[in-house]
Amino acid sequence: MTDLLKKIDAYIEKIALETVTLENGDILTMGIIMKCLNDLEENSQPLDNPTFSDLTHSIKAYLEKLILEEADDIVPLEEGIECLQLVSHSLINQGVFEGDISSTLEKLGFSKSGSMEEKEEAVDEQEQEAVEIYQDQMVNEEDREILNDFIIEAQDNLDTIEVSLIDLEQDPNDLETINAIFRPFHTIKGVSGFLNLTKINRLSHSAENLLDKARGGEIRVEGEIIDIILEAVDLLKGMIISLRERLEGTDSEEAEADIIPLLTRIEDINSQKDEVGDKLIGEILVQKGAISKKELEKGLEQQKNEPGKKIGEILIEDKLAGSKEVVSALRDQKKFGKHRIELQVKVDTRKLDNLVDMTGELVISQAMLRQNPFISSVKDQTVIQNLGQLNQITSGLQMTAMSMRMVPIKNTFQKMVRLVRDLAKNSGKEVGLEMFGEDTEIDRNVVEELYDPMVHMIRNAVDHGIESPDERETVGKEKRGYITLRAYHQGGNITIEIADDGKGLNKKRIIEKAIANNLMNEESKLSESEVFNLIFQAGFSTAKEVTDVSGRGVGMDVVKKAIERLRGRVEITSTPGRGSTFILSLPLTLAIIEGMLVRVGKENYVIPALAILESFRPSKDQYSTVEGKGEMILWRGNLIPLIRLDHLFGMRSDTDHPWDGLVVAVENGGEKRCILLDELLGKEEVVIKNLGEALKGTKGIAGGAIMGDGRVGLILDMAGIFELAMNSKTISF
Repeated sequence: MTDLLKKIDAYIEKIALETVTLENGDILTMGIIMKCLNDLEENSQPLDNPTFSDLTHSIKAYLEKLILEEADDIVPLEEGIECLQLVSHSLINQGVFEGDISSTLEKLGFSKSGSMEEKEEAVDEQEQEAVEIYQDQMVNEEDREILNDFIIEAQDNLDTIEVSLIDLEQDPNDLETINAIFRPFHTIKGVSGFLNLTKINRLSHSAENLLDKARGGEIRVEGEIIDIILEAVDLLKGMIISLRERLEGTDSEEAEADIIPLLTRIEDINSQKDEVGDKLIGEILVQKGAISKKELEKGLEQQKNEPGKKIGEILIEDKLAGSKEVVSALRDQKKFGKHRIELQVKVDTRKLDNLVDMTGELVISQAMLRQNPFISSVKDQTVIQNLGQLNQITSGLQMTAMSMRMVPIKNTFQKMVRLVRDLAKNSGKEVGLEMFGEDTEIDRNVVEELYDPMVHMIRNAVDHGIESPDERETVGKEKRGYITLRAYHQGGNITIEIADDGKGLNKKRIIEKAIANNLMNEESKLSESEVFNLIFQAGFSTAKEVTDVSGRGVGMDVVKKAIERLRGRVEITSTPGRGSTFILSLPLTLAIIEGMLVRVGKENYVIPALAILESFRPSKDQYSTVEGKGEMILWRGNLIPLIRLDHLFGMRSDTDHPWDGLVVAVENGGEKRCILLDELLGKEEVVIKNLGEALKGTKGIAGGAIMGDGRVGLILDMAGIFELAMNSKTISF
């Protein structure tokens, strides 16, 4: 039973995830949720739990209402799924659910009937009843005449649509042709609604919406869309023939027509983007044998004199090709173009991680082979060529293996839609969410760790950043505030921006709170960036009162620690009255790090490239000591504390004086330090290795990497290094 409950819970979590992004009219997502609910209902039968069954059944029935546009409020659906999660968790943890779900069932319109099949039967009965009013009761001859007129007019309109669709395929941008198709659908929709012919009304309305998007330039009407509209025409024709036969007193199987799959496909088409094929129409026609090369050249020559005409139109007008062949070529063009369906296969994530690890080992072995003194001394050109090819193959394999673990950040972004909506509702504010760059890819492991920090920042944006509608109107803003999520690649990293158009950070209030918490004194001179970074201190909060959302001083320190664990950094920009932006810079993957390989004494270290600001050789004039603050380096007009790794790690360095060695300026959490080195060995991408349980959690060390010479280079953790230096007895900051 435990395995069954876990399987059921997995279905529910999938349904809940799809519901997060659901909006009114999103038939495609509703169809996915309906399929999941059907699977859930089928797999949960052995559970034999009436509460669970009634709730599942009610959610399905309400979803059907949303699909058929008999309801437009998705909140009851969301509450029902949340309740379903609660029931499932109770059954798993306690073996029984004793709560009261009657209010949830009431909102869903609980009924023991109402499956999709029953709903379709109800709609058929509704239409049959409408016919019987005219057929059997014969209220008056005028009503019967209205229905007959509708049937005749609808058949004529559908014939007109078919003819116009052929013209539209020749010129997808012809607005007049689109209007000529739109108008008949609009007429059928209007009259069928008046006559209570529900199925005909739903399908014609959906097709009308598709064409309305085409009129607005949102989609292009080409081959696949033409097929969908033609299928809608065929289905409507069948239903109208069925209607006529029932009016005449004969039975027809067409009455059982199922419109839901086609409605779902229409919404699917609405969500797709057009891709123009690479293959030219003329080339396709020649390959098909519809025209000869000579005929194509003749058509192209004529097109030079009539640049406004398409080659397909010219070939048809000159009777060099038939309209059927040109239409077929147009569809083949799309098929041969860039818009192809990529085949995918599901892979166990453990196998994927194992592949990445093994690829990392291969890269290390290849680097060791390349730097082996015996191999490097070989002069045979065949061996050198083979080693070069091995290097290319290894690099390509590494990139492919890493890309397999990359996933779009879209799912994480979309989870925030529900969060923003709930937070806005609870706080009485009007808040919208805008998302850009959702297809930006990032390591799956990074995505999983990123969710909690983003939740904390969005909670703060809604609670502290966005003002109430009245406050926004008072300062001349729209009542509705906006939070913007943006993701993009930059310099080998992924950057995520979380911005709001609220009141911005109160610099004065932050300083007052920091002084009260002994984080700074009144004489401290901090830059704007350093002031803003104070909000990442544990227990720091400028909220005047504690709410259900925030104000307890927990959250932002969690954000900082989580981002640092991911070897990333977070920056803040804020403008009073205009809002704040949190900029997260993260590595694309946790398996490989790009860094600067350096030497101190006999040891090699890797400094993450993301932390490096500049490397330079300081002069004697740039070096100084400050009482109580230790050694300092003058860098870009500021005195920056100097860190000696040999002092921190208890080893011997080749350099005693900073001006005899090299210095690397690094940054972490808004703080800057200079690190004294003996030598810069170069920039490399290294595979990160865990140091094992014995050395796990060693402060200042993020991991290890096997170098090309077979030695281990330690990867420095800047946050840990800064903390070690701060607490060092040798150097006091």
